[in-house]
This record gives sequence, C-alpha cells and structure tokens, in this order.
Amino acid sequence: MKKISLLLALLVTLLLAACGGRSDPTPTPEPTPEPTTTPEEEATVPETDEVWARIQDAGEIVVGVSADYPPFEFYDDNFQIVGYDIALISEIADRLGLDLRIQDHVFAGLGNALQLGQIDVAISALSVTSEREAVVDFSNVYYIGEDAILGRPGEEYSINTPRDMAAFQIGVQKGSVYEDWIRDELVDTGLMPEDHLFVFADIKDAFDDLLEGRIDLIVLDQRPAEIAEATEQVEIVAQGLNRQRYAIAIPEGSSQLRQAINDTLTELQNEGFMADLAEEYLNIDAEDVLPIPPEPPVEPDPPPGGCVDGMAYVADLNLDDNNMTNPPQMAPGQPFRKGWRLQNIGTCTWDSAYALTYVNGNSRLARMGGTPVFVQGQVRPGEMYDFWADLVAPLVPGTYQAFWSMRNGNGILFGQRVWVGITVVAAPTPAPTQTPAADINFTVDETHIQQGECVTFAWSVENIQAVWFYPDGADYTKYPVTGQGTTTECPTQTTTYNLRVLKRDGSVETRQVTIYVAPAEGKPSIDRFTVSPSAITSGQCVEIRWEVSGNVTNVRIGRNESVLWNNAPLSGRLSDCPPNGTQTYYLEASGPGGTSRVQQNVSVVSPTAVPTDAPTAPPPTETPSAGVPPTIDLFSIVPTQITTGQCVNISWHVTGDASLVEIWRDNVVIMGPAGDSGSGQDCSTNQAGSYIYEITAENRAGSAVPRQETVFATDGGTEPYPAPLPGDGDASAYPGS
Repeated sequence: MKKISLLLALLVTLLLAACGGRSDPTPTPEPTPEPTTTPEEEATVPETDEVWARIQDAGEIVVGVSADYPPFEFYDDNFQIVGYDIALISEIADRLGLDLRIQDHVFAGLGNALQLGQIDVAISALSVTSEREAVVDFSNVYYIGEDAILGRPGEEYSINTPRDMAAFQIGVQKGSVYEDWIRDELVDTGLMPEDHLFVFADIKDAFDDLLEGRIDLIVLDQRPAEIAEATEQVEIVAQGLNRQRYAIAIPEGSSQLRQAINDTLTELQNEGFMADLAEEYLNIDAEDVLPIPPEPPVEPDPPPGGCVDGMAYVADLNLDDNNMTNPPQMAPGQPFRKGWRLQNIGTCTWDSAYALTYVNGNSRLARMGGTPVFVQGQVRPGEMYDFWADLVAPLVPGTYQAFWSMRNGNGILFGQRVWVGITVVAAPTPAPTQTPAADINFTVDETHIQQGECVTFAWSVENIQAVWFYPDGADYTKYPVTGQGTTTECPTQTTTYNLRVLKRDGSVETRQVTIYVAPAEGKPSIDRFTVSPSAITSGQCVEIRWEVSGNVTNVRIGRNESVLWNNAPLSGRLSDCPPNGTQTYYLEASGPGGTSRVQQNVSVVSPTAVPTDAPTAPPPTETPSAGVPPTIDLFSIVPTQITTGQCVNISWHVTGDASLVEIWRDNVVIMGPAGDSGSGQDCSTNQAGSYIYEITAENRAGSAVPRQETVFATDGGTEPYPAPLPGDGDASAYPGS
C-alpha cells in the first residue's frame, strides 16, 4: 500500500536540522561543541526545542499532507482539502492556540520536506516504521486498523500476500483505504487488470455478489468483516496483510512539540473525539474501532546518507485559477500551455534526469495529454526553474484540476504538488439550422439536455442508395440505417450526430444536429460505459465496463427489458451473451439528485452458413504442444474519441501460455514484447482519422489471438472519412428505401 510502503526517499536522505525557514536550501552548519558536563550538570540543563519555539513565535503550524488518499486527506468537490487527518490536525492546532497552514506534497516527499524545515509536522496516514524513525520522530499512534478478506464458505483460498489476490475479482468500498491499497499494490503495478476491481457505494451490496460469483473476494476492515462472517454466510479467508498504525511525523529531537501533540491526542481520545472521527470519515461505529495497544519500542535503523530532494512552489506563470475559485475557461479540445516557477530547496542538484510530471487529478480526463517536462541543464540548490507543460482541454465540459510534482532520476516523487485548473465550457448556442431539403427530413426532440438524459432522432429520406447515422468522429461505414427510422441516444457529452445520404446520382449530402449536454446538477455522473464489441454473431459474448461517480445510491445494468445487475458496483465489468437481433444495453445511476442513464446498441447476427457442397478443409497439420492457449482477458483503449495530438491509455492482461505479447497501431508494433499484463500511453494520433490498435498473443506453436479497438481522432469537426466515389461497390448492398 502506498501509505505503508512509500517514503522510500527517506532511505536515501541525510538527517538535516529542521530549524531553518521553509524556503532555505542551505544545510544548518555544525554547532560549536558544548563543554563537557557531568551527569548532575546535564540533568539541570533545560531542554530546548527550536521547532516548537519557532511555531509558538509565529503562532502558526505548517502541516504537510498528501491530499490524494481518501478518506484521510483528499480534495472535495469544492477543491478544499478535507478528511480524517485534516479534521484531527485542525482540532490539535485549535487546542494548541495555533493557526493552521496546510501544504500539499507528494507522499514520498513528506519526509524530505520535514527534514528541510519546509513543514513543521506531517500527517498523511503515515505508518510508523523503523526506516522512518531513523530520520524523523513520531507522535503516539492515533489510529490502528487491520484488513480482513472475505470469501465464499467451503472454497479453498491461499492468500498470504497481496500478490496472491491478483488472480481474483475483488470488491471494495468506494473511498476506503482498501480501494487505494488494491489500486496501489495490484492495479497500478500491472499485476491485476483494473476491471477486476469492483468498487461499491455500500460494501453490503457486495455480499450477495460474492455469493453469486460475480466477485471472488471482498476486502474491508477487520471488525465489520467479523460481523459479516457471523451474519452474511461469508468467511474470512485472510487478514493482517495491510495493518495500519498511523502517527504524526515530527522533526527529530523536537521533544516539546511531540509532547504537546501527544497530550492533545490523549485528551481527544478520552473525550471520544477520535471515535467520532472514525464514524464520520471511516464509516466505523465507535464500538468497532480497534483499541490502540501499547506500542512496543522500535529500534530505529541508522540514518542513511546522501543528499535530500526538495521542491517549493513559487508562482504560476500563467492561467492563474485563483485557488480553483475562478479557473480559466477553455473550449473542448483546445490546446494550451501551463507554466510554473519552482525552487530547488533541497541539497541535490537537478539534472536532465529530473522532471515535473503529472501525478493525479479530480477526473480520469484531468491528465489532458500531459507528459513529463524534463529539466534542461542543471538547477542547483536554491535556484529557480520555469516549467512549461503542453496540454489539451478534455472534450467533456466540466472543471478539471490536475496535480503535478517533481520526480528524480530514480523515479521517486518529491516536493509540493502544483496544479493546473481549467473549466471546459460547451458551445453556448446551437449551430445555425441547415437549409431544409425536400427529400431529407432529419429531426430530434431535444437539443439541450442534462447529462444522463436521452433524446430521440427521427429521419425520412427518399431517392437514395444508402444512409448512415453516426456521431462525429466515428467511421460512418459501420453505422448503416434504413431510409426511415428512429433511434434513442443518451450522449454523456456534447455530441454532433450526422445523417449521411448517398443519393442515386452519386452525390452525398450530410445533415447534422448537435446535442448540447450540460453537467447534471446533483445527479450521478456516468464517467464510462462501454459494451464491446458492438457487432457479434450468435453465441458470442460482449464485455460491459463502467465507472460512475458522484452521490450514488444504486447502479443498474440491463439489456432491453431485463435487469442484468441491480445494486451493481460503481465500477466493474460484466460479460453477457445476448440472443439474435439488436440489443440495447443500458446503465442507470440513481442518487438523491436524480437518475442518469446511458445506453449502447449491439447487433447480434447468425453466423454465415457454410454451403453443403463446400470442399472439406484438409486436416490440420500436427503442431508442437503449446500448453494452455493464450486468452486476452483485457484490452482497453481510453478514450476512443479524441482530438488530434491527444493521448490514449492502453491496458491489457493475457492469461494462458503466451510466449509473445505485442501491441500494434495500424500494423506497426508500438509495444513489444509487452508482457502478460501492463499499461502504457500512445500520443501519436497527430492526424484526423481512425487508428486501429491491436493486441496479439502467441503461444509456442505460433498461433496468435488478436483483439482490436478503434480510436477516432478529429481536428475540430473535420470529417475524417471520405464519401464513397460514385459507383464504388454494389449500391444494392446498402440499406435504403
């Protein structure tokens, strides 16, 4: 888990005095040796704590956090840092009569910031370890938690490490420490596909899904797991893989500061304040909070040697968002540059191996195509450096906040987190109405909707060879329709739909209607809903994947009139094998603010019959044994509709006997050998058009199992697909009137 296993930067840092100012990069000089004293004289010397004295003089305590770890510290919908740890340190500061100033750092850099005097204390779900105690001191433990893993009774499990869970489908509660733990340990490391993690708004909904086989394991706190084992016909199959003993980190030797914090923690514990925090932020009843036993003494490791990385934010060079109160407005897909001025406050010199890099954001779209910005030349301790990132605004309207931080040559993040904030606005008014044509009628019942609502298109055309109905950026040849028809669409973002008509004289005319989608106030947001492939033969199955956010009380997955999964998790996947015909899959997400809905059609046709007089295929030649044939469990390209220059994220997972896995783009290998699982990014979509991504998995006998995904790139409205030339193909093969 990140909060347990990170801060590895402390293993390569020096123990520095923490009495300098927050921006002073100069190490404190060695003190003049004091005269030798006898034990009696030594006992009478009053203990001094320069950090505590500085805090009292300033009347303010500077606290470092890593605000990317709900429910302990995170940004809320108003871009304010909140959480269990924030509420706790706020109360401590108030009782000590101090103003509170919060600084947001990357987690791995908190120890360095503490040693450099950039912050006074650090609180960020920090576990006490001997490695950390070599360079910092800790307060008393203020929270202790332990995981438990639930499985189905009677089944055999062998789970001794987090890696042992990688082969299972796992349910967790949204915003819990265990969601982040599984992501850090298994998903982000490539050991487990992301769609094997099922995130539930209410963990109780996961119990039925576990017994019905939709998921394999549930990870949660020990005490609720014990209650569930007694009441829900589930069984604890492992526990203690993610023990948490959280304390506040303090500069080494700051005994008076440590004592003041410990005394306040004892008061809060005795008054029941800590139990109230656990109930409010961790969903743990007071009686379920694990007691904090006496902590056995930990022998600290010797302090390691080396220089210390540090970074402080100085100023925005452009696009000031006024602390996210007034983010600059951008058009969907608009390219822009963001600049920051940063200072090297550490003792290491930054060279070309150092980079400012994206770390996370308030949405999966917040990366905005950003790539690491490497240092040119050298930045010595105390010097400043200007970084510029080339970005592209997301296509979906909304407010985005993306966090960036420094990374050294060993891949370790450090320093304060800086951000870029923008608001993507939809087009305010519809495009001018096109001149009507006597033989083309193309209408829609609504052009302005809220996210989660649907519209119905209708069309009637005459004297045609073929007709296609499709959204902007899609390959129109895959969307043939009849001359008269209707369809219901539920766009999650502002989308232009096209009715393309190939007339009998060979000319082409395209009619367009834009549906403007406003973010739904209070309604759940459907961030992802894919059903692939969109056309199959009978007997084949589709994979449904989704992700929902916001205030959600229920998620429902269905096909036509059938409900496939009620009380589904907020994110997950589902396989379904539909009957013949056009099948409409839908997702409904309900909450106190209303219901959002999105749907997608799948065409299921009978396989082409083989003529009875067709020649019999020769028997296959014998091939060497190849073991279990490779199976592609996951091949995901996100997003599939982009503007030119925007990046896509690629994820894959292959099981079976695969000796070679490769990722291709338009028949060119871009990753390979790629390994059985992993993720990567491709930013080579510089021209408008379609890009075919493919994964192949070969076994020792040489047989390959391909799987494809198509990405459509537009340059701001240009249609990338040419009209068929008159006479191309057989017009009778096109549907029409």
